[in-house]
Amino acid sequence: MNVEKAIYKRRTIRRYEQVPIPSEILRKLVDLARIAPMSVNIQYLEYIIINTSQNRERLFPCLTWSSLLLPAERIMEENKRPMAYIIVCVNTEIKKKAGDEIGAAIQNMLLGATSFGLGACWLGSIDKKKIREIFSIPDFYAISYVISLGFPAEESRIEPYKDSFKYWKENNIMHVPKRELYDIIIKEI
Repeated sequence: MNVEKAIYKRRTIRRYEQVPIPSEILRKLVDLARIAPMSVNIQYLEYIIINTSQNRERLFPCLTWSSLLLPAERIMEENKRPMAYIIVCVNTEIKKKAGDEIGAAIQNMLLGATSFGLGACWLGSIDKKKIREIFSIPDFYAISYVISLGFPAEESRIEPYKDSFKYWKENNIMHVPKRELYDIIIKEI
């Protein structure tokens, strides 16, 4: 899959087929994050791969899913839960605080997941304190995000923007409004 196709195909996916993800693919996603650009090449991001059913079950209650959806639409069916997670951490012994480049590392993982036929969701509404306790993560790691992963069990489509950025779910399809290209180019000079 070429880069342009992966970018257009990548959508947030929150429901997954219950098919295991090979460990080598999860390690490859972390490797793709590893080579993302970093300011003055300070490589402060480190990752925890959660791939066993026991640890997936322990992590799941620490995550909040899609606050824009109605509460009934946020309920995650047990047979559609993620099959793996990657916890993104900042090693504060290397750098005290994450910079904007954390997004480049995560986007590399998301595009990599798409290229492997996986769906992913970048989660920021997470219970960092509980995650630290459950997995005995040392204090010098600042827990930033969790990426959920699995083979998609839902579809997500880009829709034309019409007065609201709010996305909605209908017939197991997530509809996500996006502004048109000509609406976001301020000028060409």
